[in-house]
Amino acid sequence: MCGISGILSMGNKLNVKKLKNMTDIIKHRGPDDEGFYLCGRNYQNFAFGEDSCEDVKKLAFPPLEKLYENDYFLGLGHRRLSVIDISAKSHQPMTYLNCVITYNGEIYNYVELRDELQRLGYEFETSGDTEVIIKAYDHWGEDCVTHFNGMWAFAIWDSKNQKIFCSRDRFGEKPFYFYFDNNNFIFGSEIKQLLAYGIKPRVNEKILFAFLFYGFHDFSEETFFEDIYVLKGGQNISLNVSLNDNAYNFKKYKYWALNNEICNEYRSFRDESDDLGKLLENSIKMRLRSDVEVGSCLSGGLDSSSIVTLACRQLLKEDENYDLKKFKTFTSCYDYAKEIDERFFSDLVVKNSECSNLKVKPHADKIKRDFESLVWHQDEPFASLSVFAGWCVMEAAKESGVKVLLDGQGGDETLLGYERFYAYALKEKIKDFKILEAIRAFILANKNSRLSCKSLAEYLLYFNNLNVRRKILKVKKVDFIDINFVSKFINENIVDNLLGFKTTMEAQNGELFSFISHLLRYEDRNSMAHSIETRVPFLDHEFVQKAASLPTNYKLRNGWTKAPLRKYMEDKMPQNVVYRKNKLGFSVPQEKWLNELNGYFQENLLDNPKSRKYFNMEQIQDIFKNKSNDEMRFKFVMVEMWMRIFNVD
Repeated sequence: MCGISGILSMGNKLNVKKLKNMTDIIKHRGPDDEGFYLCGRNYQNFAFGEDSCEDVKKLAFPPLEKLYENDYFLGLGHRRLSVIDISAKSHQPMTYLNCVITYNGEIYNYVELRDELQRLGYEFETSGDTEVIIKAYDHWGEDCVTHFNGMWAFAIWDSKNQKIFCSRDRFGEKPFYFYFDNNNFIFGSEIKQLLAYGIKPRVNEKILFAFLFYGFHDFSEETFFEDIYVLKGGQNISLNVSLNDNAYNFKKYKYWALNNEICNEYRSFRDESDDLGKLLENSIKMRLRSDVEVGSCLSGGLDSSSIVTLACRQLLKEDENYDLKKFKTFTSCYDYAKEIDERFFSDLVVKNSECSNLKVKPHADKIKRDFESLVWHQDEPFASLSVFAGWCVMEAAKESGVKVLLDGQGGDETLLGYERFYAYALKEKIKDFKILEAIRAFILANKNSRLSCKSLAEYLLYFNNLNVRRKILKVKKVDFIDINFVSKFINENIVDNLLGFKTTMEAQNGELFSFISHLLRYEDRNSMAHSIETRVPFLDHEFVQKAASLPTNYKLRNGWTKAPLRKYMEDKMPQNVVYRKNKLGFSVPQEKWLNELNGYFQENLLDNPKSRKYFNMEQIQDIFKNKSNDEMRFKFVMVEMWMRIFNVD
């Protein structure tokens, strides 16, 4: 896991200091090493920086400062967090023949790909995955990404073909942001890098409205910052350069689509559950590959509990004498909020797996100390203080010496774990006139989830009726948002495609390719703020393809969500965890925290706020006075703090 940066400047001489600024500002993503590559029309240079490791500084590279005055059109920067092949041999940017790469991520099947490439005649000097990528590109060209199993964001300068090739993994686990105009293509792992280059921070009002009114964000290629875009998961950029006439051809395209990978043939529920479980085991096996210590997040829910259980079993398979106490897990706990405290379930998993566990206890005083830093690292607004709880878990992992963490993101999206999926599945049965099946499914969903019959009926109405959703959102939010701001966007139907799914498969695609993006952003920024790499086994593309190919009545079975996973784990994990009904979804005591900090936020944020043009300040003042509506209180705090920290206009 690392941080990347790059500048292509066709109209003017590249400003090398700006490249350095972009790379310096993400030191947290790669504290172990840094490097640079600069290309002019007739020459090129590699350079080291202040934080380059000592073995790199011994090479025949000049320090970057010596190159400030040279004339370049392309610059690549890299910050390294050493996880696989931690030697200086895997220093980046890395070169092979006519190509240079700057890369962030992990290709988990790099061992198998290296063997394949060796059979094709390639030789390797490192034991890491970066060299595998650049030689895979040399052999397969842009199609190389279809051979990768992993998470990645990278840019390759192909001097032979005068082309920059950029790619992001299938689901967007690793970030890639860019700015593009007639003269410049600027990219990085975090938005703050583009601001450090000099892009003016301006509010993207359409995205801000979607966040305030609909509660949606990170759902499109647009960001909260005007003119700064994100390369979506499963996409490539191919940018051909013509140096003779200072022109280039920009092409962005999708290289992978889940719908193209679905197989509609399936076997019995038991057999498919077994196949799916084996795919998850293989995903975890590959994600345990590391030259540094690996641990795991553990909430006590089905997903993270399954990962911890299967990871411990895999470690014993690889070494029957392995001391499982070395495998560290981290759980967020709340002594003062028993209704959301999950340690009863996490303790069952720890006892069953024999791993070690650290209890992390987030609290309001720490929010006051860390909130500005958290907002700065996240780059864009976030929806709730559950992000802060994740921040605390990552901090604890760093203090414990763990550099890589497994996590359970993606389980709900791939196996229909969210309770709103009941609504889509029930609608399909009713639409097909399978009334008795619908009644039975309704009764079993009530029996095997935390939802009452009333809640299920409300879900059925709310999630399947676009107009109802709009009206409810308007009633709940419109009074707190400035009327002129509302009027500007209320009729644009910005997110209608995400409000009215017609089928369960449509809803699942929405979760996997729109809604999960903000969760992956939260996790990436929280982990990298503490120089930790997180890995999510449920987003292995082979696992996702298998899960998506299963019929809905396999994934939602007898009222149970994620039924194939429960079936596979029922003889491997405590039954209280496998068939747990009270899904909490990493809940935090947000109302309690906001009430404790209410006076602090009132005193520091409500006086002449930068965000006043977007809010009905009379209503905002009122909810702070009465300590009510914690959702809108937090959104005001979030937006105001974000605008101040990044000096957004």
